Amino acid sequence: MTTTRYGGLPAAITVRERSGWQSLGNITSYRTEDDALIIECGEARVCLSVEREDMIRVRLAPRGRFRRDFSWAVQPDAVTRVPFGLEEHDEHLEMVTDQLRVRIARRPCRISFHTNEGDLIAADDASKGMAWDGPEIRCWKALHGDDHFFGLGEKGPPLDKRNGAIVNWNHDAAEHEPYTDPLYQTHPFVIVLSRGQAHGLFFDNTYRTFFDLGKTSRTAWSFGADGGELDYYFIPGPTPCEVVRRYGRLVGTAPLPPMWALGYQQCRWSYESAKRVQRIAKEFRLRKIPCDTIYLDIDYMDGYRCFTWDPKRFANPSALLAGLARHGYKTVVIIDPGIKAERGYSVFESGAAGDHFCRDADGHVYVGKVWPGESVFPDYTREATRRWWGDLYKSLIADGVTGFWNDMNEPADFTHGDGTIPLTVRFDNEGEPTDHREAHNVYGMQMARATFEGMQRLRRGERPFVLTRAGYAGVQRYAAVWTGDNASTWDHLRMSIPMLLSMSVSGVTFCGADVGGFRAYPSPELYTRWLQLGIFYPLCRTHTAGGAEQDPWSFGRRHERINRSAIELRYALLPYLYSEMQYTTKSGAPLLRPVFLDYPEMVDVHKIEHEFLFGRQLYVAPVVHEGAKERKFRLPPGEWYGFDDGARRTGDAEHKIAVDLETIPMFARAGAIIPMRRPVQFVDDKPLAELILSVFPGRGRGCFYNDDGRTYDYQKGRYLLDEYETFSEQDAMVLKLVRRTGRDAFAPKTVLVKFNGMLKPPAAVELTGRELPECKDTRRFERAADTWRYDKKSRALWVRLKRFNPGDALAVIRKV
Repeated sequence: MTTTRYGGLPAAITVRERSGWQSLGNITSYRTEDDALIIECGEARVCLSVEREDMIRVRLAPRGRFRRDFSWAVQPDAVTRVPFGLEEHDEHLEMVTDQLRVRIARRPCRISFHTNEGDLIAADDASKGMAWDGPEIRCWKALHGDDHFFGLGEKGPPLDKRNGAIVNWNHDAAEHEPYTDPLYQTHPFVIVLSRGQAHGLFFDNTYRTFFDLGKTSRTAWSFGADGGELDYYFIPGPTPCEVVRRYGRLVGTAPLPPMWALGYQQCRWSYESAKRVQRIAKEFRLRKIPCDTIYLDIDYMDGYRCFTWDPKRFANPSALLAGLARHGYKTVVIIDPGIKAERGYSVFESGAAGDHFCRDADGHVYVGKVWPGESVFPDYTREATRRWWGDLYKSLIADGVTGFWNDMNEPADFTHGDGTIPLTVRFDNEGEPTDHREAHNVYGMQMARATFEGMQRLRRGERPFVLTRAGYAGVQRYAAVWTGDNASTWDHLRMSIPMLLSMSVSGVTFCGADVGGFRAYPSPELYTRWLQLGIFYPLCRTHTAGGAEQDPWSFGRRHERINRSAIELRYALLPYLYSEMQYTTKSGAPLLRPVFLDYPEMVDVHKIEHEFLFGRQLYVAPVVHEGAKERKFRLPPGEWYGFDDGARRTGDAEHKIAVDLETIPMFARAGAIIPMRRPVQFVDDKPLAELILSVFPGRGRGCFYNDDGRTYDYQKGRYLLDEYETFSEQDAMVLKLVRRTGRDAFAPKTVLVKFNGMLKPPAAVELTGRELPECKDTRRFERAADTWRYDKKSRALWVRLKRFNPGDALAVIRKV
């Protein structure tokens, strides 16, 4: 049997594979009921249903009785059952949907999934299938030689999890290394890619879960749990993008964040006084380094009591935060779940009065130990407790706090060697009481939910910003996520890429890692290279633990200049970044995209884990090795252009470029249209008066999305979405504004178009048939409109337009 004491200790994660399991036997009867197929195999029952978008839900009840139909992850409107056809054959039953055929063998009961043409997609392992042993449940699937596995949320390298074994048990992994498992989050969702075809599987079980992806068997992979129900969703493709999109429909997508949260963020454990906070804020503005957010770690509190301020070091928090706001800063403060068990402390008193704290098996409030000393833990699985918790933020919001950082919410507990509260501690579990075995993995998610929903109530109409360390599938509905306490090493820089790519395809699209590393101290080169990577993290934040300063200017003047340029590039790309985040919210497709997501048929695509797509148009190959003088990489199929030099490069081929400390290898696909802006010191520094469209040769489409950047008014139609296309027509390169949706109020006053890859000046430039004059004087061009200028050095044509209306076409006539 598996051990009952576990918190991430290596000795505690060994999983039995074959001995002791009882598998499903022959089908003894079956019936359709409420748009589901109920199959009996002796005492055991299986329920199969077709959910929206041809997702197949499979449930097993070994003793014939299904548990409450409830999920913390799945959105209620995502599991609307739809009718299916049922074909009855001597050897099997077959459920027929618009896209799939689900075959259930009669002797013994085994399930396989097929296309409508009959091609096999996935199947139970013939010898084991679904099985149980006491409270434990497990399912074995057939494994093929060309199967590759992706996703599973916050996991270390490699990106392809084939031949690995995964444990999901949220763990305060304070000194984790590249192959530490488990970590802080649980996302039991896997994408299986085989010969360019993909399908997904989501195992909706909050107990400690396991995935063995070919480590112990060459013919089967498996997933299971210590308890609960075997309840999984088969998610068809056939493309990885389609799997990710359907999964997003199932568990929800990340909401559109406030635009300031996409700016650069600065954090430290700790800025221990108001004076030091003011000093760091002043330095950013004096040095002209963009920054939107400053974090306050636990030392702002009075004795680590949540929702308080230290009366000496932060004597006037309202004045401090108002001053920061005047200089364009948003303030985010940390809040942990551990509440100091102290009479007279208002949070403890109100929590005790409302019975909001977890109790042990004997009915006593459980007391553990975290930063404040003896502490109690709110039961966030109880609706009343979530509302109480959310309302506690009122005083901090009144002081001027803009966002909240929920940490230590695995939950961490210093009392026991396994790092969390005892497994016997009781939880409400939304009206069906349970213990910590079942509630542990959702604790952090429900804390983030309570915080998010509280902010929605207290800052009506404003989009919340919440950052959480722990979570379960669906946590993206409430919070951004970071990868926890990493280290200042090149290994940790490199491993952040497959970690964030895995999280991104698992639905957690607003994610990041601590730039420069949290533990220890980076070399100047390491920090600069990490920042050059971090500007492409959806969440871009420097964070460190004590010791030396880790600011963009902490490593000498040369590095300060290069670091400033990197952050300025992030701000220049904000229109593109925000447009892509809006697309992510709508579609579920991530901003940070592994190559296999868009190019599943590319040879050895499963091995590419240190390059990625940034949105739908850009490809990034960051420098990830110390002292590098060159960067080798492989571009996906198609034509690509250097983002800076416009040089054309062939896709589906290996490339090598020389690099120095300033090089950020980035490429745009042919036909890319990248909306940009001039860099600012913070998001709300200056209105977006002029939009820059960086256009690359070839046929393609692009978009620019804009709204007020902070409220939910976009849901009422108060936004702008411009859709562009570019193409070659005879001797001309054309950019056309195809469609405008929304309100002109969010449109920029002028548009500056940059045509990249122009080897020589054009013969003429026309706007919807009207020829535009050339302006050779650079200074005059900056003030002019409806004119153009050619830059020989950058091989780019610049065109400034007073307005660019729907239906307008900008044509660059090439010289013969």
